[in-house]
Amino acid sequence: MKRALWFGAVLLIHATASAAPAPEQVNEHAGLAIFSDGVSLWDEDADAVARRLGLPAESRTTGDASYRLYPADDARVFGRRPYSIAISAQDGRPVALNFVFANKGDSVGLFERVRPGERTRRPAKLLRDYRRAIGEDDRALDSALEALFGPAEPERTGSAGQLQEKSRRRDWNGHALLLVGVRDEYVALRVVPPSELDGASRPERVPAKELKTRLAAQVERRTNGDIVIRDIPMVDQGPKGFCVPATMERMLRHLGIPADMYLLAMAANTDPGGGTRVSDVVAAVNRTAQRHGRRIVTLTGSPKNGVVAEWIEAGIPLLWAIDTSTAIDDLINERTKERLQVTDWAAWKDSLKSARRDARKLARAADGGHVCLVTGFNKDTGEIAISDSWGPEYAERWITQEEAAAISQGSMVAVSW
Repeated sequence: MKRALWFGAVLLIHATASAAPAPEQVNEHAGLAIFSDGVSLWDEDADAVARRLGLPAESRTTGDASYRLYPADDARVFGRRPYSIAISAQDGRPVALNFVFANKGDSVGLFERVRPGERTRRPAKLLRDYRRAIGEDDRALDSALEALFGPAEPERTGSAGQLQEKSRRRDWNGHALLLVGVRDEYVALRVVPPSELDGASRPERVPAKELKTRLAAQVERRTNGDIVIRDIPMVDQGPKGFCVPATMERMLRHLGIPADMYLLAMAANTDPGGGTRVSDVVAAVNRTAQRHGRRIVTLTGSPKNGVVAEWIEAGIPLLWAIDTSTAIDDLINERTKERLQVTDWAAWKDSLKSARRDARKLARAADGGHVCLVTGFNKDTGEIAISDSWGPEYAERWITQEEAAAISQGSMVAVSW
């Protein structure tokens, strides 16, 4: 993974009230080449900005993209350690730059499992100290930003209810810098266009007819019988147990609703390091979904072709709760690799007989609770396509209906109209 170029020690020099700092001064104090001279982030090419910051591509869909880096522990921005740096882009231009510092996910989750069944012991000191680190980062960053840009103004952002943030806003050179510090949750520095804030109002609803047409156009029907949804945003949850908020972010964004996994984790009372009840995240997003003219639908049962077909063919993925393990995950990975090489689909269907027969023998881990998206199906081969929030390489994987029934927790969630 490409690393960003981190500058040397940060020296904070108080700017005078009458002179805004130049881009090179901001970059020097930040310790990172965030800004270019003479041009705003919003007028730059998103790929170029991502390369400058060393951020690998996380997601590319029609019209938008995202880039994310989980930096090494020696990285510093404004003198504090960033755990996640991400760019959101639309039509090839950045629309937001987000730095997440100390937080209840990454600060603890670096010592937590990355995939279901992969768990390492978290030092008790991390559980005691991450709250203190949040406060320290918040104070240090506020001081650093005030030294450069002066006092902040209060700002409220977000959609509704639990999914709102109180921040301290400072404007500079066509950029609004929002410092968010939520006790026991996270510290984030968000860089957005001022117009996004000054024109903030009730979100414009996309008419249901228009949404249905767009989603239906994203359904791909392959010659082998696969029916899958294209253009679902990817979110890499990183080294923490944020599968529920990360997956919910993907599903909401696919339906045209802005979302952020860190904010969702706060709203859904995610445990330190990870662990979220699906019912809690559903309750947290329900009001926001309604404001966008959407509704949350809960389904019972496992994802069989007959159950998921109408949703997938409408372009709507399903959030699915499962119990899995490293062994099951490795089995799915290996099968998916084999599937990519298949040319004789009748023979492939026949080869799955043993997998169907042995599905009930799958050994689920006691701590293997996980959430993924159901994104497709193949009625002829009896398979289900799933997508995990672990990065682009996990965007499409396949299992049999019988295996799906064996690992299912018995419920799925959809965002509809």
